[in-house]
Amino acid sequence: MAEAGNPGETLLTLLSAWNEADAEARAAILDEALAASFTYADPHAPAPITDVEGIAAYLKIFRDNLPDAVLLPVGTPQVTHGTAMVRARIDRSGEPFARLVYVGTLGEGGLAHVAGFVESE
Repeated sequence: MAEAGNPGETLLTLLSAWNEADAEARAAILDEALAASFTYADPHAPAPITDVEGIAAYLKIFRDNLPDAVLLPVGTPQVTHGTAMVRARIDRSGEPFARLVYVGTLGEGGLAHVAGFVESE
């Protein structure tokens, strides 16, 4: 799914994990998109997440709490020097729920740093 060395495509790959209901398929997406050493932070995470088990658990909580939610990238990622930014929205039951911005920076083997920002809820 992600093109090697392309932070925009890799960030889009990671964001697709939010929509994946199957835990094994989510794990495969995380494996494809994340570097062995990474950090993920957003305002809903209680602390930065620094391992695959943590992000997998975080996404499970998201899916369990918002089973009708779909995360949709809006537009094409902007890319500069190994870092990508993409706007996104979460729809619930087909209705807009939240607007977000994600920023991801490539490291060795995938995204090393990802931050999500909520613009509105």
